[in-house]
Amino acid sequence: MTPAVSLNSWGWSQQGKHRAQNGDAFLNWPERGCWAVADGVGSSDYGDRASRLLIEKLMSLPQAVSLEEHIRNARSGLEEINALLASRRLWPGSAASTVVVLLRHEEQAACLWSGDSRCYLLRNDILYQCTRDHTLRQEKIDKGELTRPEAYRMVKGNIITNAIGASGARIDEVRFTLRTGDRLLLCSDGLTSALSATTLNGLLRRGNARACAERIREALAEYPQPDDTTLIAVVL
Repeated sequence: MTPAVSLNSWGWSQQGKHRAQNGDAFLNWPERGCWAVADGVGSSDYGDRASRLLIEKLMSLPQAVSLEEHIRNARSGLEEINALLASRRLWPGSAASTVVVLLRHEEQAACLWSGDSRCYLLRNDILYQCTRDHTLRQEKIDKGELTRPEAYRMVKGNIITNAIGASGARIDEVRFTLRTGDRLLLCSDGLTSALSATTLNGLLRRGNARACAERIREALAEYPQPDDTTLIAVVL
C-alpha cells in the first residue's frame, strides 16, 4: 500500500573527542517505517556492544501490517535484548544502552524509549519533546524535589535511571498521528547536551532531512564535543 504521507530521512553518528570509541548506533530504515538511536551507557562495561546489539535486533524484525503489530514486534525485540543483557550471558560485565525508536505505519506513528535518547516533533514551528528523559534530573523534577532550573544545576543530574540491560528496565511509549509538514528528530544525549531546543527548532525548519542533519552537524562543530553524538532527521 502506498503511504498516505511521504517522507525522507537522514542520519549520522560521530565519536566524541573524549571517547575511545563510538558507543552510539542508529537505524535509518524508512522503507520499513523504523528509525532508532541507541547510546551505550558509559558506566556499563559493554555499552558500545549493547547499543549495536539493539540495532541489530531491530533490523531483524519482520515487516508489520499495522502500527499495533509494529509496536508489538519492536517491544518484543527490545524486551528480548533487555533480558539477554541483564542476564550477563553474553559478556562477563554489565551491558546497557538507552534507545529511542520511531515507528510509522501510514499516517500513524509511535515512539518507544528507555533512557535519555530523545525524539522531537517539529509541527507548525513548535518543537515538542515526545519522550521524557529517564534521568536522575528528570526524576527530581517529576517528584517536585527540585525546580527545573535547580535540577539543571545538578552535578550528576544526567545519571541514567532506566536503560535496556539494567535491572527493572521499562519501555515507555507515546503515539501520535503524522501530518504533512511534520519534522522529527531522534538523537542521543550528546546532541541535546550541546544544543538547546530553541537552536534545534531553528535548524530543523527548512530543507530536506539531509540538509537538516548536516545543518545540525555544522552547528555542533562550534561547541566542545566530549560525548558521542548521533541523530536522525525525518521530514514529511
